[in-house]
Amino acid sequence: MFKTGSKFLYGVAAFGFVAAIVYAIATGGQKVDGIDTLLGPITFGYKGGVGDHVGFTILVVLSAVSFFLAVVLSALHDADAEAEAQVVGLETVPDAPTPFNANYWPIVGAFSAAAIVLGLAIGSELFVIGCVGAAIATAEWAISAWSDRITGDPVVNAGIRARMMHPIEIPVAAVLGIGLFVAAISRILLALPKNGSYVVFGLVPAIIFGVGILIVTKPKLSRSVIAGLLLFGGFAVLAGGVAAAIAGERKHEGGHDDAKHEAEAGGRIAVSLPEPGQTVIRVAN
Repeated sequence: MFKTGSKFLYGVAAFGFVAAIVYAIATGGQKVDGIDTLLGPITFGYKGGVGDHVGFTILVVLSAVSFFLAVVLSALHDADAEAEAQVVGLETVPDAPTPFNANYWPIVGAFSAAAIVLGLAIGSELFVIGCVGAAIATAEWAISAWSDRITGDPVVNAGIRARMMHPIEIPVAAVLGIGLFVAAISRILLALPKNGSYVVFGLVPAIIFGVGILIVTKPKLSRSVIAGLLLFGGFAVLAGGVAAAIAGERKHEGGHDDAKHEAEAGGRIAVSLPEPGQTVIRVAN
């Protein structure tokens, strides 16, 4: 008997396979003339063309991964409690611990999937961001689902997860946070006028230094207040970076005319040189 999870993944696998064939035919630019048109997508490009290779590969990988996971779940009976009791040799079905903490990684995964789709149409940067977000959300979602069901004690589960994931999460989060912060600040400095960029360049380090002094001098400060300050500052910088990226870089001041005026003011005269083949006639005064 197939359970709900395996049925869903088998359906996704079938959808991905059919969608890959349709996409290959639609982007191939060939006339549909029977089995010859299907031969390329069915053989994965070995006996014919598949149109757009990137889209076809994504759909084929979706189908293959979904089919593999469906087979695994079918073999495990979707981790059904009755099947587990039968394997262990128990007469009663063991109680499944209820997850204690809310899991927000599905939301991150949904936004990452939207970024991937938009990145295919807008640009490679958004596509890469979506792929990174989807990979992180998938790993964290799987670890959270596993850690919530290790034991029946939520405190013990949280401790096991912290010992396993904190050595990985903290360095990765620090690197990503610093990278996003630097990228956002650079976009803001390039979008603002020259005087405004000077103000931001001096104000942002001063604010960071002030928050650091506040945390050091007030060791009993609530963690919620510290987290709120950091979260507000991070969102402000990120929103400013996004707005600056949309607005674009400022126009550089100066140009050919300004250089010409500066040259004339310095006592130099700009003289146009004759083009090749022209004859220059000098008239004596």
